[in-house]
Amino acid sequence: MSRRFPGTRYKGPAVEPFILIVDDERSNLDSLQKIFAREGWKVATAESGPQALEVLRRERVSVVVTDLMMPGMSGEELLRAARAVSPETEVVLMTAYGTVETAVAAMKEGAYDFITKPVKRHAIVKSVRRALEKATLVAENRALRARLAGLARTEPAGGLIGNAPGFRAALDTLRQAAPTSATVLLQGESGTGKELAARLLHDLSPRSAGAFVPIHCAAIPETILESELFGYERGAFTGAAARKEGRFERAHGGTLFLDEVGEMSPAVQVKLLRFLQDGVVERLGGTQPIQVDVRVVAATNKDLDSEVKAGRFREDLFYRLNVVAVRLPPLRERREDVPLLASAFLRRLADENRKTVSGFTPAALAALEAHDWPGNVRELMHAVERAVVLTRSDAVDVADLPEPVRQARPGGSPGGAAALTIPIGTPLEEIERMVIRETLRHTRGDKSLAARLLGVASRTIYRKLDRDESGRLVEPGAEPPDEEQGP
Repeated sequence: MSRRFPGTRYKGPAVEPFILIVDDERSNLDSLQKIFAREGWKVATAESGPQALEVLRRERVSVVVTDLMMPGMSGEELLRAARAVSPETEVVLMTAYGTVETAVAAMKEGAYDFITKPVKRHAIVKSVRRALEKATLVAENRALRARLAGLARTEPAGGLIGNAPGFRAALDTLRQAAPTSATVLLQGESGTGKELAARLLHDLSPRSAGAFVPIHCAAIPETILESELFGYERGAFTGAAARKEGRFERAHGGTLFLDEVGEMSPAVQVKLLRFLQDGVVERLGGTQPIQVDVRVVAATNKDLDSEVKAGRFREDLFYRLNVVAVRLPPLRERREDVPLLASAFLRRLADENRKTVSGFTPAALAALEAHDWPGNVRELMHAVERAVVLTRSDAVDVADLPEPVRQARPGGSPGGAAALTIPIGTPLEEIERMVIRETLRHTRGDKSLAARLLGVASRTIYRKLDRDESGRLVEPGAEPPDEEQGP
């Protein structure tokens, strides 16, 4: 029977503040440990970079406070390794050799702050407290996404789960725009969660008590769309036996979501432009303008700028809609979010289908991360649903996934904590090369960082990877270092 791979479980932020102090001088460790303990924080110490990495792999660390100048692994090297092992952990660097250049380099590598020695108590406490506040905000944002996912009706329940930089930037923009009355244009491929993003805007706005009224402009025939949006009077056309309110009137005091707004006909575009300019609508067959208070959120999977240039979309309407533009990235651009989304779908779908499925095998997870997901989050949800229904085990395996996903090549370019599938019978030497190549891909070719993460000397990376079966160097110019460097 397949077992769930423990290494694939998502490791979120610490439940309580957990500080890891790293310094090769015991007196500094003891001093900082006492300072942080007085603040009521949980504290651990390490006397070297490799020791610190072991703690990061084992525990949920909120903030690492590390010396910059340490033998073996410097604080800057530990910073890069920590970003790879535990991306959510903030890092504060300390050094007696503080220069502007060093500080700038550390900040570019992702350090939260830079403190010079001798360290003053109020300065280090203030820095760590701010780093903890940032970690808390990230945790709160994740909780908000989970809550909003439960509010979704037509999009998958995990649609707003993700930590990829592009996705988080989109969420930040949505949160900033939500309390305002600005018109928002959501751009993204089909299945990226545009309606769920629109619901987020509505739920976080002062209009949340009002109605959220969606309409899919491409799903309604052109001859009917106008009457659906603006309503009609009795006798306006054959079959109009009674007055009918349109979606604009139904959304009074709330939000109207226009999905695939690029599919609107020129006639409907004109009437939408009038509303955006004057705040009034007019029913078909009517003569009286009706004032409505509605916020418009539009979405499209088309390049509206190109549609304007081609003459298929009004330029003035485009600028009225494009006040705040938010691009939702496709799933192939945020592969590190695939395990989070897949796990969220699995929990919900297992409950709905009354199946005792608890996770994914490493091979299944690797296939999920390697697939390009042309249907984006919606396709991923359907793939997980199929797997949950068909699996006969307590964990989803590759055989349970759809054929296109099974054919995906593991190790292609997944982000986050990558997984590697190794066929039974693979020679040990080849397994070593596979692991090294995948780690190098994860570190973007940084052989020194890869050696740190694997716990081997950097010379080993050159020796095992850069030679082919005949023993010749594959990269003639990539000579190994002269001296052995320990992990």
